[in-house]
Amino acid sequence: MRGDITATFRPADRLSAVGVSEILAIGARASALKAAGRDIIILGAGEPDFDTPAHIVAAAARAMQAGETRDTPLPGTPALKAAISRKFRRENGVDYAASEIIACTGARQIIFNALMATQNPGDEVIIPTPYWVTYADIVRLLGGVPVLVPCPGRAGLQAQPRAAARGHHPRTRWLMLNSPSNPSGAAYGADQMRPLLDVLLDAPDIWLMVDDIHEHIVYDGFRPVTAVALEPRLKDRTLTINGVSRAYAMTGWRLGYAGGPEPLIKAMTVIQSQSTSAPSSISQAATVAALDGPQDFLVERAEVFRTRRDLVVGRLDTVPGLSCRTPEGAFYAFAACDGLIAAITPEGTRIEDDRAF
Repeated sequence: MRGDITATFRPADRLSAVGVSEILAIGARASALKAAGRDIIILGAGEPDFDTPAHIVAAAARAMQAGETRDTPLPGTPALKAAISRKFRRENGVDYAASEIIACTGARQIIFNALMATQNPGDEVIIPTPYWVTYADIVRLLGGVPVLVPCPGRAGLQAQPRAAARGHHPRTRWLMLNSPSNPSGAAYGADQMRPLLDVLLDAPDIWLMVDDIHEHIVYDGFRPVTAVALEPRLKDRTLTINGVSRAYAMTGWRLGYAGGPEPLIKAMTVIQSQSTSAPSSISQAATVAALDGPQDFLVERAEVFRTRRDLVVGRLDTVPGLSCRTPEGAFYAFAACDGLIAAITPEGTRIEDDRAF
């Protein structure tokens, strides 16, 4: 009987366009090697190795003890929305009303909800590369077309206005920006972001999706900038995404949030109502404590990451054939291996491309 069930299983056609996240697959392979006794450092999913701060954990415990364990309003509790609004105003210089804010089960779900609510089959989404692989996979899963715009190393791995403009077609719905970037660590200051926003001002049908999840992990005096604060005229077609996973070491709490135009937030709430419903009530209470509580440890942790960055980048640059640009932020080191393409391994195999390396 079990064999019959397997034989009759028929996956949806949309799954042919995507697979399990490549980053998670890399992590699973590394974990298996480690479990087999190999000396392995896992370089898969990006995740801080710090503990969630004690005052945030305590807030979650108080919420549970107070009975805050039931379903909440779909886009988040009033307390959480108020804390998110204060955060946007205090740190980013942007005002979002409660009706312009949504909380989801992680920033990934924010992206999924937004594209599900706006993207029709065949619509295009401009994605600067290198990029977090999930961006393109969600676009494909929903029947869209990711338009990958190369960001060369000589340009700081940042999207260039002319290249972004060339990616613009009548069916383009979104431009996605991630700063500081996963996986490159490249970040846009005001001078670098301004020309891109000017391109969007001349393309009124394209919306902007900004992923600011690493904004607190920056180095060497770099000052991150939020697109809507720099260009308020784009607020009516920009979704500003953030969350507590990176800065507050809360990856397992699964809480992302975003600010955007009320019609978009309403549409995303409809999607959420038919999928996961509201995020965990406990995670929401913890996030209020994260956003409203002490922030001084963020600078301390960023300094630890900077020390690690300098060690890793410096060591990578000593490897013949490798080079690594020093990132402005995040906790990734994106090394170039073009100097080793066509090289022969000790086993006699020719390295044909970066995947083979």
